[in-house]
Amino acid sequence: MRIAKLTLISFCLSVPATAQEAEATPNADEVSEADVTLLAGADYASGNVNGQGYETVSLNTGISARSGRFSFTASVPYVVTTAPEELIVSNGGVLGTPLLAQPSTQSREVTREGIGDLILQGGYQLPLGSLNAFIAGNVKIPTASREKALGTGELDYGISSQVSRQFGRTVPFASASYTVIGEPKGFDVQNSLAGSVGSHFLLSDASSMTVSYSYEESATANVEDHQSIGVGLDTGLSTRIRLGLDARAGLSNDAPDARLGLRVGIGF
Repeated sequence: MRIAKLTLISFCLSVPATAQEAEATPNADEVSEADVTLLAGADYASGNVNGQGYETVSLNTGISARSGRFSFTASVPYVVTTAPEELIVSNGGVLGTPLLAQPSTQSREVTREGIGDLILQGGYQLPLGSLNAFIAGNVKIPTASREKALGTGELDYGISSQVSRQFGRTVPFASASYTVIGEPKGFDVQNSLAGSVGSHFLLSDASSMTVSYSYEESATANVEDHQSIGVGLDTGLSTRIRLGLDARAGLSNDAPDARLGLRVGIGF
């Protein structure tokens, strides 16, 4: 049997990414005892994997709850993707994978759509003095259709963390994650380590800008590791509503060429 290829693409199509570069890690002493935020977003990504092009649009909904140092986030996207029929493109983000499912000599481009994989994240903010440190466990529940090539049909899980420190109006940060990728029958995959470094720049009491560099190991030896740079803007439209915009550009051959994202959070 010919072993198919799998690669991990980090175009962050799901909301609860630990190192969401458009939002600085808050200081636990400044966080309210409990709050709930409704999440919505839209993302566009395009690129090539082994010379095969794809375009993906994702509309995300979710909810985030926080109590003291503990937090929980859940989100699920509706995905529309145009890609070769053998290419599976799932949610993206920390746990997302595009999977070359049926290797063949012919490649027919198709468009498919449907519910993506459910992403869950439970986190805890560590008390480390002047450092803002966050650690989380992440799970991808395989709710996307394997028949439509919108997901792998397997459970993924991992751990992620971020640390930052404020110096005046600058907040440098570093993040890392490790993902255990569920292996579909007949496929050869490997777990993935990813990380990013960058800085938030506080433009005002309500707005910040982020610049970052990300590196992500491929989940197969047949595809290059991913490198990208990104810029984001986060601002408060009111005391309850926040808006985030972000963009990334790939630096390596198999990384997404471009990614654009819009996020809205409504707090209660």
